[in-house]
Amino acid sequence: MSPLRSRNLLIVAIAPMMIVLSACNMPAQSTPPEQGPGTIHTVAAQTVEAQMTQAANIVQQAASQEAPADAQLTDTPPPPTDAPLPPTATSVPPTNVPIPSPTPIPCDYFIFGTPVDVTIPDGTDIEAGAAFTKTWRLKNSGSCTWTSGYEIVFISGDNLSAPASLSITGGTVAPGQTVDISINLVAPATPGLYRGYFKLRNPGGVIFGWGPQSKSFWVEIEVPEKHGVMFDFLAAASAAEWGTGTEPIDFDHVGDTDINYGGPDTDANGFAMIKDAQKLEDGKVTGKILETHPKWVNNSYIIGRYLPYKVSAGDYIRAKIGFIALADGSCGAGNAIFRIYYAKQGETTYYQLGSWSETCDGSTRKITVELDNLAGQTVQFYLVVLANGDPGQDWAVWDSLGVMR
Repeated sequence: MSPLRSRNLLIVAIAPMMIVLSACNMPAQSTPPEQGPGTIHTVAAQTVEAQMTQAANIVQQAASQEAPADAQLTDTPPPPTDAPLPPTATSVPPTNVPIPSPTPIPCDYFIFGTPVDVTIPDGTDIEAGAAFTKTWRLKNSGSCTWTSGYEIVFISGDNLSAPASLSITGGTVAPGQTVDISINLVAPATPGLYRGYFKLRNPGGVIFGWGPQSKSFWVEIEVPEKHGVMFDFLAAASAAEWGTGTEPIDFDHVGDTDINYGGPDTDANGFAMIKDAQKLEDGKVTGKILETHPKWVNNSYIIGRYLPYKVSAGDYIRAKIGFIALADGSCGAGNAIFRIYYAKQGETTYYQLGSWSETCDGSTRKITVELDNLAGQTVQFYLVVLANGDPGQDWAVWDSLGVMR
């Protein structure tokens, strides 16, 4: 469409509007001043002229906005004003996010069952040298079934007399099942806290522990510090080797004459035996005592070699020594030398711990021997009584003899 035609159409459209506007601008009905006919025509003409001028201005403004002066006139219609604007933000196409695959379950894997310590919880007190059974509850959380080819194996720490390996089951343990694994152990002889570590081993020889880090599981016990009598010489006398002889003392063969423990107390070769309720030289009646009498020969002796004992820190020997009184309660003619020796287990060097010369004088003697320098060593003790001349009436007594702590 040409600009001229467009302008004409615009005028046609606007003209009625001007008329309406003109009507609206007319004054309200009132009594006008008297005017002549010429005046009325003049006002009407001016009004029409003003309205035409206003319309022309509107058309001119519309034309100037519609087409700039240097614009090329064409018949192409302008694009619609309500066309959607292009998006200002850049759209990012979705990225393909891979779905993670599930972590594969290992063949050999386990966690603890409930409770893990079926027996012997951590820190349980076990007496020195006592046997005990430790049981764990484990859950097979792997993908492989456990068979009798799976074993528990010792890894490190305190062995506690554990076997090198032991089958964990006589049947099968499927994934998801639990099993109680037991092993027989022995507490050490020395007081202290002990812990041994274990793992499992599959039939192929691969060792594995619990959890994702394949950790060891363990047994932990405490051997308590014991106080009182640690080694009772009277109770252990029946297991000792006894003999008699004449000086010098034969330690290797335990005297030159073997004697039977238990007497009788009339044996001319000497005797060693437990007696009870005996009156001693001090007039007191005792409980059980160990009587050791040398051979009825001058300068003779009696010797007893005891079973091995492992000495601990704080150990000491305590006893009371003297003689049994005569039947009438008098003292008698006892005269002897009491001695205690030791040798380290497996060795033939003999060390004297103490020597005490005693006569029947109406009093007994208390003795104490410290063993701190032997702590941690296994030794054999030797009890010796020397006749110190004539052995007559040497009814030598060891009362309350023991290793104490």
